[in-house]
Amino acid sequence: MALFESYERRIKQINSVLNSYGIASIEEAEKITKDAGLNVYDQVKKIQPICFENAGWAYTVGAAIAIKKGCRRAADAAAAIGEDFSHSVFQVLLLTSVRLV
Repeated sequence: MALFESYERRIKQINSVLNSYGIASIEEAEKITKDAGLNVYDQVKKIQPICFENAGWAYTVGAAIAIKKGCRRAADAAAAIGEDFSHSVFQVLLLTSVRLV
């Protein structure tokens, strides 16, 4: 099932980055965040209901990576995610995540 726009074109690149952190898929990233008591996707949609699906999944992926890296503070998570922004997964997901109204 396609979770976001151009899923088929983007998923291989996204999974490659996720795999480098021991995460098998976007669905596993979501499970990691939910197991930590976070529903990142829903939080994003509540804050910005008109955002593209990409945004919810980008933040979910970022949060899962931060959790895997052992981050416990927001600042540490932001730094960990920022280190990895050069990875195309964030560029692929986030650069198309904002809708203008």
